[in-house]
Amino acid sequence: MSLESMLSALSPQEKIDAMNFLWRELSAESADVRSPDWHAAVLADRIENPSRKPSLPLDAAFEEVRERLNERRTQG
Repeated sequence: MSLESMLSALSPQEKIDAMNFLWRELSAESADVRSPDWHAAVLADRIENPSRKPSLPLDAAFEEVRERLNERRTQG
């Protein structure tokens, strides 16, 4: 059984638990994990071209992200 098929068989909560476990593991070994080169390009672009949108309070920003994710889930 492949890793992909095992992950596909998990419940949504089990997938979240697995993702949290993987994040903790990778965070503990962060010196061994290298960001892809395109990350630096995206960060540089955002520094050079900041958003013109007004900043949102943190709770409002989280709510906006939740809404966008929910829209994507219902579309696809």
